[in-house]
Amino acid sequence: MRITTQMVNETARKAGVPINNTSLLNHINGGSDGDLLKVLNKGKSSAEDTKQKSNYEKLEKEADGLKKKADSLAAKGDDSLYAKARESGDTAELCKEAQELVESFNNTMKILQSSPESLNKYYAQMLREAAEDNSEVLAAVGITISKDGKATVDSDKLKAADVDTLEKALGSSNDFTAKVSFLAGRISDNAQAGVESLSSQYGRSGDLLSSVGGKYSFWG
Repeated sequence: MRITTQMVNETARKAGVPINNTSLLNHINGGSDGDLLKVLNKGKSSAEDTKQKSNYEKLEKEADGLKKKADSLAAKGDDSLYAKARESGDTAELCKEAQELVESFNNTMKILQSSPESLNKYYAQMLREAAEDNSEVLAAVGITISKDGKATVDSDKLKAADVDTLEKALGSSNDFTAKVSFLAGRISDNAQAGVESLSSQYGRSGDLLSSVGGKYSFWG
């Protein structure tokens, strides 16, 4: 199946992920990496393969952790962190989850930004934009995003925020954690595909394209 920009944009639109002038297809097919097939078939030494596999494994772990934290903060209902905080009058657990979300966000961004792969750079851009699009409500609880994509937390401001303010910034009423969860899931899937392809020695053939393409069949 040929993946088109329209397919990518439509799927991202349904998930609430912003699409700007720079599309995923442009990131894959353009830039310094060249076309996707060329990148996938580029010869690499065994040591390079081992290093790349390790990076994929680290990325998968961090992205899974990021998704878990985002889902925890986005959850609603009587068992949500916000309901429990209102009942107890204590936001300590909420603040802890928010701190850990930021830590996972930064760890994931660091790996994505250090990767030479266009797809990972695209995901780094999308994560940064998800935070920037919600900068005002995030700033209300002490979370800010720098131009290089790193998130920082003012612990005092975070702890001083009430439950309603925390929920407005990080809960289901806002789309920040929903976007982060969606992107983290895709990042993890891509990293897993990379691990599997290198483990099966697909990195030296066009079979890697089929392996990765299968992970993204939702685009069609």
